Amino acid sequence: MDSSKAPLPSYFGAADQQLFGCYHDPEPARRRRSAIVICQPIGHEYINCHRALRQLAIRLCEAGFPVLRFDYYGCGDSSGNTEAGTIPQWLHDISTAIEEVKRRSNLDRLCIIGLRLGAALSAIVGAQRGDVESMVLWDPVGDGKSFLQELRLLQKEQMRFRPKPRRSKNSQEVLEILGFPFTRALYKQMEQVNLRAITLRPAKNMLLIQSCPSEEKPSNDLFDSGQIHLERRALKIPQIWLPMANGSLLVPGQALQSIVSWTSRTHS
Repeated sequence: MDSSKAPLPSYFGAADQQLFGCYHDPEPARRRRSAIVICQPIGHEYINCHRALRQLAIRLCEAGFPVLRFDYYGCGDSSGNTEAGTIPQWLHDISTAIEEVKRRSNLDRLCIIGLRLGAALSAIVGAQRGDVESMVLWDPVGDGKSFLQELRLLQKEQMRFRPKPRRSKNSQEVLEILGFPFTRALYKQMEQVNLRAITLRPAKNMLLIQSCPSEEKPSNDLFDSGQIHLERRALKIPQIWLPMANGSLLVPGQALQSIVSWTSRTHS
């Protein structure tokens, strides 16, 4: 039976840019000296990965970590409409979440865990701040242009047998990809995301998880630096952010266990 406390939902941040988050507070007897922020993907990937990240937060909390998972501005239950999100705003949101989990946990040591675009944004923020103890990047978006191309291909495939949508008046300013709006500004900002261009280390200790459902070899050219204590793990697990034919929301136990065990060992 799950003995952890129920997560505490709340809003935080600036009054005009309130972010929604769920704070998982461990039992005092298990409490560790480091807190964790979980950074979500966006769009349809957010929906497909939501259950797995919620389960990850629960497991980390059971291991003694205070955990905050949250929605970016203009996403999920946070304030702002769905067309308000930008890369600079979301980077700021991650820093806001970091300060919030430090405040709530009264801890300074920090681990950031990000999935897909959330992992890419985490790495950028970590490199900018320079005070992140550890970081887990789960299938990070390494190149924004390739990421957008993947989304457009998925969109094209899903629209093959559907009626062509009517072009709305604002279609010149907003693209709809897999049911989620991308403003032209966001699209251009996304194209500039490039983890290979990061020159400063995002964190002292890093775990890079790459899902390899087939025999394909994972990329080994991210964060190849002697400044980082980097561990790579290629796991034969499904790419849970992809649309599933049966609509199920997968929870890859192998990935969750790897993250919890690595984080617990790194912050022992």
